[in-house]
Amino acid sequence: MNFVIEFYRSRDADEATLDKVSLEAPNLRAALQGATALFHTLAMPQIPDRLRISDDNGSELYAGPADGAYPA
Repeated sequence: MNFVIEFYRSRDADEATLDKVSLEAPNLRAALQGATALFHTLAMPQIPDRLRISDDNGSELYAGPADGAYPA
């Protein structure tokens, strides 16, 4: 399944996208693990504090801390 991972900074009600990457993964958990690895390897202008994972249709599947903490 193809996922879109967006790294961003959130301040008050404003969001600033720092990078957006497509990632192929079998499921959401694997996509989140891939996003965590990308967090440590991508050269971004600032350090993101949040990430969002969406499917190909733009439906948000996960939004949370950039450290990739998986929801319980």
